Amino acid sequence: MDWTSVITKLAPMIATGLGGPLAGGAVAAIESVFGLTPAADATIDDRKASIGAAIQNATPEQLAALTKADNDYKLAMATAGFKNQADLAGIALQRDEAVLADVADARKSNAQNPVVMRLAIMVLLTFAIIMGVVLYGCYGLLTGGITVKDVAIVAAVSGLVGSVVGYVAANAQTVINFIFGGSLGGERHADAMATAISSTITTAGDKR
Repeated sequence: MDWTSVITKLAPMIATGLGGPLAGGAVAAIESVFGLTPAADATIDDRKASIGAAIQNATPEQLAALTKADNDYKLAMATAGFKNQADLAGIALQRDEAVLADVADARKSNAQNPVVMRLAIMVLLTFAIIMGVVLYGCYGLLTGGITVKDVAIVAAVSGLVGSVVGYVAANAQTVINFIFGGSLGGERHADAMATAISSTITTAGDKR
């Protein structure tokens, strides 16, 4: 069962809010139905994942409560000036238009600047070199080419490597988006890459 389709059917106003900059309020409205309490450091995506899991095991009463939560959310949004779904969806559109306009201005100003282009090339080369070294290190750990003497040190190093990869990958993503264009929210791929590499290093160290 696709939880987003359930929300769209039973709570259309909340579903609209989930896709915009006011997603936090929409997520909180659903969490109240299922009694979910997010961790202090939980991201919106983490909270959405918890909602998806809860909906998979939802009772008929909880599903019915979604409709009431949607009505309450609709009243709250009307008080804030958003009388319908179109008004609420317009916020996300305005945000995206603002981001695209900002990117267009940056490209217009910097695309012909040789210093900017050299910096972009340096960022991409740095990313390529770091990824090459990290992947080689992961290969060595997985195949036994690198000896692990202290698992605790491996765990600490994996966190550091993941942070470095995430930082450099995010900057490389920014460069790619600037030169070729890219989708909004592309930084999530950088975070996923950093997490995957950190997990691989830790797992390999534990096995040794």
